Amino acid sequence: MRTIKHPVLALLTAAGLLAGAATVTAQGEPQQAPAQPQTQAPAMEVSESQVESFVDAYMAVQGINQEYTQKLQNVEDPEKATKMQQEAQTKMQEAVSDTGLSISEYQQIAQAAGQDEELRGQIEEELTSRVETEQDS
Repeated sequence: MRTIKHPVLALLTAAGLLAGAATVTAQGEPQQAPAQPQTQAPAMEVSESQVESFVDAYMAVQGINQEYTQKLQNVEDPEKATKMQQEAQTKMQEAVSDTGLSISEYQQIAQAAGQDEELRGQIEEELTSRVETEQDS
């Protein structure tokens, strides 16, 4: 089946894909440096069921991402490519919502996993378990 060599990197990439237009700043808007250095956010409490939902969503998002990456390789028309990217983003958002997590919750868990080694370990363990289960099927 598929192997996950760098799950945290892929996880953060998936979270970024879902951020989409919400993180894009207006063109021409000046970028200002923060007045004070950013401090690490306090650890987020994530339940076991949220980890399971996150992994469900993550796996679905990865599948959609792979599918559309392959489709986009053969598209030469920029308008069609943009339309397909929007379609992929919508499907990814629906996949996350179907797990019971909001897009915001998904992104927060992904971000927390990047900073919290224990949470990252829980997610990687669940991912590994799921991938092994799929391979045994």
